[in-house]
Amino acid sequence: MGELVIAPTGKRAIRFGVCQRCLSTDVRHFTCHHGRCRYCRNCLFLGRVCACDRLEERDLSTAAQSTELTMPFELAPRQRAVSDQLLSWWEEKKTGLVHAVCGAGKTEMTFPVIERVVNEGKRVLIVSPRKDVAIEWAERLERAFTVPITRRYGGGDRDSIGMITVATAPLLLNLRNLFDYVLVDESDAFPFAFDLTLWRTIVRAGTGVFLFVTATPTGWQRLFPTVHLSRRYHGHDLPVPLLIKQTDRSIIDFCQRHEGKPRLLFVPTKPDLGRYADRLRACGLTCRTVSAETEDRGETLQWVQETSGIVLATSIWERGMTIRNVQVGVLESEHRLFSMRGLIQMAGRAGRKPDAPTGEVTFFYQERTYHQDFAISAIKEANRR
Repeated sequence: MGELVIAPTGKRAIRFGVCQRCLSTDVRHFTCHHGRCRYCRNCLFLGRVCACDRLEERDLSTAAQSTELTMPFELAPRQRAVSDQLLSWWEEKKTGLVHAVCGAGKTEMTFPVIERVVNEGKRVLIVSPRKDVAIEWAERLERAFTVPITRRYGGGDRDSIGMITVATAPLLLNLRNLFDYVLVDESDAFPFAFDLTLWRTIVRAGTGVFLFVTATPTGWQRLFPTVHLSRRYHGHDLPVPLLIKQTDRSIIDFCQRHEGKPRLLFVPTKPDLGRYADRLRACGLTCRTVSAETEDRGETLQWVQETSGIVLATSIWERGMTIRNVQVGVLESEHRLFSMRGLIQMAGRAGRKPDAPTGEVTFFYQERTYHQDFAISAIKEANRR
């Protein structure tokens, strides 16, 4: 078990049109520098691998260590029940799903089982859909555990594997059978939802025990044993979105109505950022924009919290970030890129802190869609449980 590396001996890197490093079939139309053979484009960022190369496994794990857990806060009774269930699944070596609403404290509920796994000499992997979410996981884990946290994402460490590893899925492509417990956070999010290669990669990196954690599970994830948590850890209801007809005036009214509070406006695409930013600035409002191409999203997150400003964001911020007392608007909420699960996650940005447990969520629309109605119905149903 370990990392697949190019070596003089071993199995062929590409067999029957499949890359043995990343399991991709994206090798048909490319010719490598050796002549008449093909190389894999899917994992090119890990270094070129072609049909005339060979792969062998290299162990890159560190010596086993034990750890001590310092919980950041005491779990509420419902959180404790979920945490106990995760411990039970680990003892039974079962794969399961935690279906918990946004802001339920899912991260901290997993800490006791992570401690148990590590202290049994086993290795834990937390897989995140995006670097931003991975960074937040790593920071929380470092505050809670005494073992070093391996960061295997952009700008992190790729040369070793510790007892607890936080990673994004693409940087697991050349790993196999290393982790005894694999936790997949926001398991329905992009790119997990659309990339079968990433799922094969995650399965190959583990040894059989998985935990899926999300507020909006997909149909196939619901087939696993499931534990539900429909209340946030502070006990307040989820904010129920309002439906408001979208006009420039209604958007400006929303921003002015919540002056003095952070405001987060989601837009469907990157070009929409500039278009709506120009409209806000023309009305004398200061705003910033965030997309996947924004290099330092953490700096913008700090800015909006400190200044109570306005941020226009694509769906890159629909998960894994918390702004105290934020007010949320979704512009063009009928857009085809906004799924029901995405709308629920965006609404879940509001009211996450116990000292600011409420907030306005508005779906601005030009036309009504079933995605909007289903999202609102799902949030109301969670509040009734």
